[in-house]
Amino acid sequence: MTQPVNSYDEVPYGGGAYAQTHPDVLAVIASLRGMKPASPERCRVLEIGCANGHNLLAMAVSLPNAEFVGIDYSARQIEQAQAYVQSTGIDNITFHTLDIQAWDGSLGEFDYIVAHGVYSWVAVPVRDALMRLCAQALVPQGVAYISYNTYPGWFMLRSLREIMFYHVNGTEDPIGRAEKAIGFMEWLSTVVDGERVIPYSAFPDAYANVLRTYVQGNLKSLERDPSTFLHDELSEVNDPVYFHQFHSHAQSHGLRYVGDADFSSMLSTNLPAEAAPKLREVVRSQIDVEQYSDFLRNRSFRRSIICRDEVKLMGAINHAALDAFYFSSMAQAHALPGDNTENQSVKFVSVDGASLTTDHPVTVVAINIMRTHWPRSFSLDELLDASYARLAEYNPDDGRWRAALQGDLALRSEDRPALITSLLRAYSSSAELVNCQVQHGHFVTEVSERPVASPWARQLAQEQKNVSDLRLRRVDLNPLERFLLVRLNGAHTVDELVQAVLDGPVARRDWRIGTDDADPTATQASVRGAVESALRWFAEVALLIS
Repeated sequence: MTQPVNSYDEVPYGGGAYAQTHPDVLAVIASLRGMKPASPERCRVLEIGCANGHNLLAMAVSLPNAEFVGIDYSARQIEQAQAYVQSTGIDNITFHTLDIQAWDGSLGEFDYIVAHGVYSWVAVPVRDALMRLCAQALVPQGVAYISYNTYPGWFMLRSLREIMFYHVNGTEDPIGRAEKAIGFMEWLSTVVDGERVIPYSAFPDAYANVLRTYVQGNLKSLERDPSTFLHDELSEVNDPVYFHQFHSHAQSHGLRYVGDADFSSMLSTNLPAEAAPKLREVVRSQIDVEQYSDFLRNRSFRRSIICRDEVKLMGAINHAALDAFYFSSMAQAHALPGDNTENQSVKFVSVDGASLTTDHPVTVVAINIMRTHWPRSFSLDELLDASYARLAEYNPDDGRWRAALQGDLALRSEDRPALITSLLRAYSSSAELVNCQVQHGHFVTEVSERPVASPWARQLAQEQKNVSDLRLRRVDLNPLERFLLVRLNGAHTVDELVQAVLDGPVARRDWRIGTDDADPTATQASVRGAVESALRWFAEVALLIS
């Protein structure tokens, strides 16, 4: 999977965690298509092209009773991954140096297989080996996640890649090539602005927009280091495919498409309304729906989930699966003007702009409860009970809510499907609005007297300014948060953590609290407030474990 010049042994991949590769995410999509995937709590997971283990180690901490196996062609990266296992004590994971073309089945079968950033970046024989491996190693109800670059969106990006290759021609040092390409693209985006048309320009507005979007969205916002850029944009192989070509390739190996790790991207309801009539004319299958959706979106990247071809999938969404799901949300509520206060319409908005408007009282209260207790997840019964209790408290003269709380089946049978429909509508818009899970999660939402953070997050905090939480999301840390996080091993009380800050960075004057002549009592109070605030935030971003 590597090339002689830009090998992963010479320049290891930067690494990171990818939330949409988590077995829980894959299990939700598979369940909604009618499959019966293994519980993430006790599953076997294989990651192909695991690099230095960042993604798989984050998973292993989040699912301590599951088993994880990582393979990669690069011996240097596997050595680093194994060193992380030793330093963190994470004992449900193993790493192996292995070329997937040499797969012999000795590592067994798996419930979930992850291949992020492999398919488009390897030669055709290796792509075939990847599909063969999935067909051989998946259990009957297993699913595999494969990400890849897609057309038509990558036609635009391909021209930028070729520009970069021309610019770095003759530069042998791998990191130097990456830095030179990044610098040139940043410069080019400032010169080509679309408003000042250079003579003989072709599609100046479109070209300027592509450059600006690429630099701002792909280079700066992700803060990509040169090693990551080197192996993605400047890899010797980078061959996008149309979705229908990927699906045909999977079919040729006895595999079939299940869905996308981003559930909202699968739904035609999220496309422009005026597109629906034409799509009904031209689509003949789900594969057509996906391909024409890519045409409409000009999509450039996919995260496809596949399974064995003999698996029976439901054509429609399996609503029954939601009965066993857990739900979480941090959506903000915005009341809309209306005359009826009891059935007031409320609009919930997520951080990515997705929204849900509802006047169903139980749904309104349920989403507010989830936000209050974020990042905790709730089962449907837990949400119903908590919502009825809150509504009974707010409306003591209305006996309906008290009756429902006490088990009135008529009321519960009316509210349950309405709540399920609302939660599914929200999840269908964005997982940031309402997220579905098949398991509770092993993080805690309360700060204990001797708080414990994820051992993988503690390891990362020693090396860098951002870590992976227990949902595989990136969390950026300030100096105080890094200082505290590495010490959250359960051995220190909150008082001892406060004293460590006072004796360390405050005493050294690395951090200044108040004025130089501040009252020691006031300084201690300020430090305690900062420490307690940081610990509460660690709980909110799913970094603490029991």
